[in-house]
Amino acid sequence: MHNLVDDFIGMNQAGRILELCEKYYDENVIMLNNGQVFAESMRESYDKQKGFVESVKEFNIELVSQKIDGNVSELIFHYQMTGSDATLNDFTGKHIQTWVNKKIVKEEYVSI
Repeated sequence: MHNLVDDFIGMNQAGRILELCEKYYDENVIMLNNGQVFAESMRESYDKQKGFVESVKEFNIELVSQKIDGNVSELIFHYQMTGSDATLNDFTGKHIQTWVNKKIVKEEYVSI
């Protein structure tokens, strides 16, 4: 499990969000964003993130903390992403992920 989470972190930090989506999210993943349903499948999540990811010119993503307990990982990242229009998105978020059979079946994202 640690190697999966480490790979997930590396892909996220490299800005390979869409690849990460296809590699690690279960086809029927449930994704929450601050308590609201964001996506109910890998494809829905991919499609919703595609436009945003394509608009980012530069990714600067720092891992703040990492905790793994059983099949649940809790990752906190500080994001600084510059869009193609030079707009800076600067935020910190916690990802709480439930893993089953090397895939994320549930992810809860919370803004900090």
